[in-house]
Amino acid sequence: MRRRRTRRLLVRPVARLGSVACSFALAATACTGNPADAPVSASSPPPTPVAASGECGSLTIAYDASNGYEISAFIVGRIAADELGCDVEYVDTTSRQAWRLVASGEADVYLDAFGNTDLQQSLAAPGGPVTILGSNGILGGVDLLAPFFMADRGLNSARDLPDVRRIGWGRTRPSITTIPELLALARAFVESQGLDYAVRDYSQAAEEAGTAQLLEQPRRDDDQGRPNLYLVAGPRQFLGDGPGRQVVDIPESAAESCQPSPAATLCSLDNFRYLKIANSQFAHSDNPAYNLVYNFRLSRVEAGNVLDIVALSGYDVGSADAAAWVNTHRGVWQRWLE
Repeated sequence: MRRRRTRRLLVRPVARLGSVACSFALAATACTGNPADAPVSASSPPPTPVAASGECGSLTIAYDASNGYEISAFIVGRIAADELGCDVEYVDTTSRQAWRLVASGEADVYLDAFGNTDLQQSLAAPGGPVTILGSNGILGGVDLLAPFFMADRGLNSARDLPDVRRIGWGRTRPSITTIPELLALARAFVESQGLDYAVRDYSQAAEEAGTAQLLEQPRRDDDQGRPNLYLVAGPRQFLGDGPGRQVVDIPESAAESCQPSPAATLCSLDNFRYLKIANSQFAHSDNPAYNLVYNFRLSRVEAGNVLDIVALSGYDVGSADAAAWVNTHRGVWQRWLE
């Protein structure tokens, strides 16, 4: 994986943690019972930044490379290292396991959290091990994407999906393909529409399976006249109609039967905002990096610029990509240090 050194910049992969979060009493429901049964609790308000007197020391930032969008982690890490003298470590994990890493203290922050309502309810309840710091400014969403030739045959909305012959399935078994984190959502959609469609795990068929690959797959299928459908979640700027692909209009209510699972990240078809989460002990410390993370938020224009960098990188951003943004946007990030 292409990652470059920033002060003491380490990247370590994290295996699935299994019982890590179970050490927290608040997380017991998510580990031993149905996560959907977890009580709904509002999270505690995050501490307001004050003038920090302590030194930064180490700062561990979790990120999910499979989303094709992790530049928030590298922007904050670059500023923390260069301006605050932090020893920055990046932990490559999944969007779901990141919650448990932050809860356990193995990561201080995760800057691109979305979905995972069961973990949010159990880990970020008042007095819990995770503190939610608000949005990072990036708007996300979910789209069902089809190769353009299927749209050209009349596939425009969920109402067209049952007419499999007309929209181009031929002898191919109708199916929706997605990543493991969205399988529960895809199954809920199929069930809600009464479709005779299979739901396929993209990670079982592709060596690399993430947002970037799913976004490119409809265009490849269109080039080959191969029918397929893909359920994709990511920053809204990356979604929508594009070369060789078209969005299939689906009702938001189609997600109602989706139940969180140990792998499911998202159980909603609504737009969402990526959230910043922090370990609660870190949030209540006098670490100056907390002020940086708390204040980090991109405006719509800044978010668009950052996502352009992600796209230009081929959805494989690293510290050098973040450094290019940091070096040209001093006026933006200096206020995050206040």
